[in-house]
Amino acid sequence: MKKDLFIAALTLLSLSSAEALGGIVELKNQDYLDVIVGHPHSIPIVEEDGDDVTIKCDSTLYNVDIVIRDQYRNVIHHSTQTIGPNETTIYVPSTDGESEKTSIDLYYDRKHLSGYFE
Repeated sequence: MKKDLFIAALTLLSLSSAEALGGIVELKNQDYLDVIVGHPHSIPIVEEDGDDVTIKCDSTLYNVDIVIRDQYRNVIHHSTQTIGPNETTIYVPSTDGESEKTSIDLYYDRKHLSGYFE
């Protein structure tokens, strides 16, 4: 019984520490339509790991405007990138808790996707 409890506690601890390091950012469609038109593999995957934001996509997307904002909605990063199967990594340093990244917006092909960092 103690062994099972110990294993369960270790599992929960490892899951909570993995989430604290970063993870996948869920992107939501901000267009007027409720569905994203196009092949489902054309939706980018955004992952956060500390100061690094990694974006990749099965399809190649050209001229993707990437906007990262802080908790006050100030733009702390803005660039235009080509996103594809090879990861695109953007370095967005935190500034000692004063201005941390909280949201990301992607604009491409008349689409607007947004998500929040945890």
